[in-house]
Amino acid sequence: MSWRAGYFLLKHYSMRSHLTITFALMALIPILILGGFQVSQIKHITQETNQNQRQTTYRLGDAVEAYMSYHRNAVETLAATISASDAAFRTRESLTLKLQSLQENLEGFTGIYVVDDKGMIKATHQMSTDLIGTDVNDRDYTARVKAGQKAIISSLFKGPEGLNQPAIAIAVPVYKGNKQVDGFVLAVLELAPIKTLVTKYDYGTEAYPVVLDHAGKPIYHPNAALTEAMADLSKEAVVADAKMLKQGEDTYTLSSSSHKELITYKLIPDLNLIVWVSRSTAAVNAAFTESLRITLLLLVFTLILTVLLGSLLAKRLNGTIHALVGYTQRLAGGSFAQPDQKVVPRGAPAELHQLAEHFFRMAAQIKENQRALLQLNSELEHRVEERTQRLQDEHATLNAVLESMSDAIVLIDVQHNVLYANHQMAESFAIPMGELSHMPEADLFERIAELLPEDQDELQLRKLTAEPRVQSALTVKTEQGKPRFMMVSAFQVAREERVFGRGYVWRDRTKEHEIDALKNDLISLASHEFKTPITSIRGGVETLLRRDAHWDEDFKLELLEGIHEDIGRIQDLIDEWLDISKIESGAMGIHPQPLRLAAVIESARQRLPEDISAARIQLEVALSSDTPLVFADKLRMEQVFLNLFINAVRYNEREPIIKVTTHADEEYVYVHVQDNGIGIAEEHLAKLFDRFYRVDVSSSRQTGGTGLGLAICKGIMEAHGGTIQVESQLGEGSRFTLMIPRFNGGDELA
Repeated sequence: MSWRAGYFLLKHYSMRSHLTITFALMALIPILILGGFQVSQIKHITQETNQNQRQTTYRLGDAVEAYMSYHRNAVETLAATISASDAAFRTRESLTLKLQSLQENLEGFTGIYVVDDKGMIKATHQMSTDLIGTDVNDRDYTARVKAGQKAIISSLFKGPEGLNQPAIAIAVPVYKGNKQVDGFVLAVLELAPIKTLVTKYDYGTEAYPVVLDHAGKPIYHPNAALTEAMADLSKEAVVADAKMLKQGEDTYTLSSSSHKELITYKLIPDLNLIVWVSRSTAAVNAAFTESLRITLLLLVFTLILTVLLGSLLAKRLNGTIHALVGYTQRLAGGSFAQPDQKVVPRGAPAELHQLAEHFFRMAAQIKENQRALLQLNSELEHRVEERTQRLQDEHATLNAVLESMSDAIVLIDVQHNVLYANHQMAESFAIPMGELSHMPEADLFERIAELLPEDQDELQLRKLTAEPRVQSALTVKTEQGKPRFMMVSAFQVAREERVFGRGYVWRDRTKEHEIDALKNDLISLASHEFKTPITSIRGGVETLLRRDAHWDEDFKLELLEGIHEDIGRIQDLIDEWLDISKIESGAMGIHPQPLRLAAVIESARQRLPEDISAARIQLEVALSSDTPLVFADKLRMEQVFLNLFINAVRYNEREPIIKVTTHADEEYVYVHVQDNGIGIAEEHLAKLFDRFYRVDVSSSRQTGGTGLGLAICKGIMEAHGGTIQVESQLGEGSRFTLMIPRFNGGDELA
């Protein structure tokens, strides 16, 4: 209910009702505040309890993971020892000794066995032969270890190898000399140590832990009957959430319980085990419910008491108030004459008598000044409307002009606080408009000083606030670390010798600076890169044009081929400049399609120049069998790989070796291109993908190149929504990593 609606309802009640309700509200406010504070405190305690439950769950998961991983590593070591043994050392007696050694040196195993490739137990940790020849082909762990050929943790099972009690086992494959599977080592774990490990933590009131295997069977459950029966709990909602979310908490109703429980869970990914700690929601909310009940009882008691007290007090004042209300109603009707009888009855407070006398005097004054006031009010309203409209128009015009400017503007008042700043100011220095408004001038310049490079003299920034009018050039850093070149002008805001504040205008000259730098780089590059081929072309043409000499056709053909090759070099330079121009303007167009990386890499290898192909290049492409398709532009991706291959050969002092490997996640395919070249120093890595940047100018002049190749590669990858990164050490080669979007749209092939 809004305050307007509340007022509409209350105005029809008597003064007695008003006072009673007012007193009740005044009593309610502190009670509600205290109750809210108490509820907040209990809620905070509840949150801390839930946090402790989460931390206990994660510690439980870590403890179970450490225990299982420790025993699995021991079994893997035993399996590796057997795999490395010759056939002469794989006799039953020899295997028994190895099994006994592990049984004696590591607690927690019920039994340790060696199972042959036919699924029969052929050796045990005991000298007894009771279990020799036992068929375990029907076991969960047998099928899983054969299918995966790696160490696994079994689900809960019963069998003679586990003393016919619920147990879990670790199975690790054993290999022959030819790397073929020759059975596996089976180590059955005792559940008692796991129970001791799980129950040693303090989980709090009405809380208990649970540990499930990969199939959802309880390795430990406070209800031992569920473990004994190897109950299937995989259909529980908490199990599905744990497998999907890995860890978290929520409220669930378990099949073994009729009430809701707050469960904190964690999936141990390497072992595929699930642990959770459960606590009844009734226990979680008990303190909160009790506090709310007490608060409500106190609220009802207070309401009753205040209503009684308010009613008694209002009754004493009600007669006097009614008399004053009758008089004010007559005044509102235009009757300014004093009443014949007393307005204020006997026994009323002295203040009410004084109030009535003031009412009589005011009535006479109101009648006298009413006419003049109405006339003056009409004139004032007209003047105010005219001035308000004029000020609004001027303010709107000025604000529109300042906001439309490309320069950043900020005005400081005489208290040295920000009076006005346009949106360009907020964007230029990454300060939100809400934070920039009314910011102290000192704080503003501190924020700007943080953006100055280390070699920038802060004295220039201080001079802006010291002199009436000053202009200075500064360099600031963006969030990406790139420099921006600013021209700032400071001036005083004054009129008729009165100073109102100070203003600053920041002009961004970065584009102008970049254009100058680009022009210089382009002129320098063109003067060198074009000079050599043009000189060669001119020499060849002048030779062919000589009329005093007769050249053999083979010699003419050789000159023409050289001219053709030099023209191709010039064309390559122009193509690179066009590509970098498209990237800088955001006009780099790509046509993505599903592609096989192997085909793209092979096409790039075929496009290597003849002088590169002739070199003894060793290209090793080791793509994993499950490498997915990528969604990319075929020609542009070939251009990226071609550039990386050419650099790997040109900047190499040995026989070039290039290794290409991949791995993938749900969104991207990561391609690693490793070479054995001269490497790149660490101080150059940050600028390696900048246009016209070359690590070693002298080396670049010898090997060729414009310094645009890697910048183009970066632009192509970013146009695909990916990235390119580099790792390198001097003398050890470089490793480029391409992050390419994977194709997830179907089975269409390029």
